[in-house]
Amino acid sequence: MKIQSVRIKNFRTLKDVTIPFDAVTTFIGPNGAGKSTVLRALDWYFNGKPGSLTEKDCSFGVTTENVEVQVTFTDLTARDHEALGKYAPAGVKTFTAWKRWAADGTEVLSANAKGFPEFNAIKAAGSAAAKKDLYASLRSSRADLGLPVANTGAAVDQAMTTWESSHTDLLVDAPEALQTNFFGFNSGGKMSGLFDFVLVTADLRASEESVDGKSSIIGRILERSVDRAAADEAITKIVEESRAKQQSVYEEKFKAQLETITTQLNEVVTSYSPGRAVTVSPAEVELKAPRTIFEVAVLDGKTETAVERQGHGFQRTLLISALQLLAQSGAASAEGVICLAIEEPELYQHPIQAQTFAKVLRSLAEDTSKRIQVTYATHSPYFLEARHFDQVRRLTRSSDETPVVTVHLATVADVKIKLNGVLSAETVDRQLDGLVTNQLAVALFAHRAFIVEGTTESSVFYGISDRTFLGSLEAVGVSIVPVGGKTSIPLAHAILTSIGIPVYALFDADSGFEARARANGKTQDKIDAERKSHVAGNRAVLKYFGRTEEDFPPAIVADEVAIFGDHLESFLLANWAEWIAACKNAEAAAGISLAKNQLAYRTATLEADGVVPEMLMKVLAKVEGK
Repeated sequence: MKIQSVRIKNFRTLKDVTIPFDAVTTFIGPNGAGKSTVLRALDWYFNGKPGSLTEKDCSFGVTTENVEVQVTFTDLTARDHEALGKYAPAGVKTFTAWKRWAADGTEVLSANAKGFPEFNAIKAAGSAAAKKDLYASLRSSRADLGLPVANTGAAVDQAMTTWESSHTDLLVDAPEALQTNFFGFNSGGKMSGLFDFVLVTADLRASEESVDGKSSIIGRILERSVDRAAADEAITKIVEESRAKQQSVYEEKFKAQLETITTQLNEVVTSYSPGRAVTVSPAEVELKAPRTIFEVAVLDGKTETAVERQGHGFQRTLLISALQLLAQSGAASAEGVICLAIEEPELYQHPIQAQTFAKVLRSLAEDTSKRIQVTYATHSPYFLEARHFDQVRRLTRSSDETPVVTVHLATVADVKIKLNGVLSAETVDRQLDGLVTNQLAVALFAHRAFIVEGTTESSVFYGISDRTFLGSLEAVGVSIVPVGGKTSIPLAHAILTSIGIPVYALFDADSGFEARARANGKTQDKIDAERKSHVAGNRAVLKYFGRTEEDFPPAIVADEVAIFGDHLESFLLANWAEWIAACKNAEAAAGISLAKNQLAYRTATLEADGVVPEMLMKVLAKVEGK
């Protein structure tokens, strides 16, 4: 089984959110938005001990409402159905259970047991006789059900269970309380061995997790990977032999002495209490076989050192390595699913190590035979694979007096709907990998995004903003995204807006393309083909933004999109002569042609005299949401 969705209510910053989960679920968003809170809510749900929550965990002090975490599981296996029984009989595709905490400290576990409504009264009957009578009455009145004869209370229970298993389409959900060990790891609860949630927090110490204990990562690895049974059996035998030898030593060394003491003591005792006697003998010593314990140390060269004496980077590497091994060893030896939840997996990691870890966990999660689910809360683009944008959950927090957290997500289907009539579904599929993988990873972290065709536009607008003060766009969370051409703008815009990121776009109408083409000696056939391409691209982008379709639209700065009548260079040539001069100076200083060079464009923008053209300043204001 795997997590399909989670609903969290009244837990810290999360008032009421519902979040769908995937094989890999990535949480992003600004600090304080609730990314880590999602993971910690799930850790309380699966692993939290009674008393681990307090009133301070209630959302903004609302102690009149319960804290509640509800999880729906899917991909149930035959073993899951067998273990869960009435909660997920064969034929049922999902299983839902929830955990509630009240301000008085009480905790309640419950789940939807699947059952036939007309059996409820029979199941609730207080005696076997009442159960038989009610069952016989239902069997008589509802001959269409085809219920078998059952003459004992146990037979009635079995008959109803068998009937429900054969008629899952008629079953409904009925909330039912669960035992407190339902989710317990190695506790014998129903979920034991079916689903294991492992949280690695940002402040988790490798020294603690490398101790061989039931709840530590190393302990779980050893539990799943090492068979202690044979060794424990041999040690138990040794202990038993030792106990027997100990008794024989006592017999040999103490027997005569103790018999003498017993005789002497009884002579005195009988004088005070005739008819009674005492004996003095070696006490039975209970020797308990110790549990096999393993320890982890670090070999630094030829020196063995403790884990806690290593640097943060190595300790985090050890945690990550252990986590990876836990996933692999768990899949090899257990049928259940492991959900690896990691807060800031990039912490203390070299970029190459971070990339490698992300790839390894992605491959484990996507291999269905491994039975692994992964979820992150991250600020790193290394763990944000943009081509899997549909697995990203972006959390934002309102600035209200009582902030509201919203979860944004986009599916490929959502994006295709937004692009209906502009791009075909097949075109979207073809464009997705190239565009998303190469361009959007950083933009998904932005508060606002500015989509442009190429890197030259990006360089110029970053340069304009830096003329005010260095990093002014970045300071307000704006990311400029070059997408490689106007035809990619609708797809990038649809993805980013679907995931809740405000977006502004700019593209070139390229009305002067023909003059440039003729100047470059292109044939009429190539000019006609180029015209067709520009016209199609312009009309598609205009249609996407709901504007009047034209072959070559004029320059404009609208609410969602801006258009250069021709392109950036022709605009600057006509409106900012000082910029052209600054570009030529940069070329002269370099001694080479710097046409379309990002560094040259940014340098020229920063150093150019004169006033920045009004249109560019208007565009920048729109980008910043002013």
